[in-house]
Amino acid sequence: MRRFFGEKKGNEIIILEDEFFHLKKVLRMSEGDKLIACISDDNDYYCTIKSILKDRCICDIDDIQENKSNPKKHITLFQMLPKKDYFDKTVAKSIELGVSDLYFFKSEYSANMPLKKERLSSQIMTACKQCERSKLISANDILSFDKMLEKLSKFDCVIFAYEKCKEYYDFAKISSFDNIALIVGAEGGFSEKEATQICQRKVITTSLGSRILRCDTASLTLLTLVNYFTKN
Repeated sequence: MRRFFGEKKGNEIIILEDEFFHLKKVLRMSEGDKLIACISDDNDYYCTIKSILKDRCICDIDDIQENKSNPKKHITLFQMLPKKDYFDKTVAKSIELGVSDLYFFKSEYSANMPLKKERLSSQIMTACKQCERSKLISANDILSFDKMLEKLSKFDCVIFAYEKCKEYYDFAKISSFDNIALIVGAEGGFSEKEATQICQRKVITTSLGSRILRCDTASLTLLTLVNYFTKN
C-alpha cells in the first residue's frame, strides 16, 4: 500500500503540496483508493481517499496501527560534510538504518557546499517512506566543528570512528545505552588538532578495520554495528 505524509484534522488526513502532486499526477490515484498516511508520530493511519480537490487530497481514517519501523533507540549521526554524492547516500542510508538525528558538520578538511534545506527535507521524506518509518527526522542546519563538540555532552555514549585508532570497541557493551552519538569523518579525515579535541571529550574511539573506508561506507558500517547490538 502506498505511503504518504500529511496532516491530521479530526478523523481525516489531508495530503498537500508535493505529496499531493505525487498522489494525483504521478500515481493517478482516485477516490476510493487505499493508502497509509503518516503524520510524523508513532502510528500508521490506514485510509481511504474520500475526495481529491484542486490542491489537496482528503482521506478518511479506517484504522490506526502502531508503526513497527521507527527506531527504539535515539541514535544521532554527526557526519563531517562530504561531497554531494556521499552526502545524498548518507542521508538515505542512515535513515534506513535508524538514525533519529543527522547533523553534518564543517571541519578543517571538509567539503564546502551550501545546504539546500528544501532538498534535504525531500530526501528525508523519501528515505522514511522507503523504509516505512512514520516519523520524519529534522532537516538540521550544518554545524561548525565547535558546535558539534558542544552537543556531545548530552549523550549517554559517543563513539568516534577514527582511522588512526588501532583498537576495536566491543559493541556488545552498547546495548544498555539509549541516547547514542556517532562521529564519522569525510574524504579528508580529521586534522590532528580536531581528533585530539574529540578524544578529550568523553568518547569511545574505535577502529573500523585496517582498510580505509569511504565516508558513506564508514557511517553505514558504524550504524550497522550499533543497530545489531542495540536491536534498533
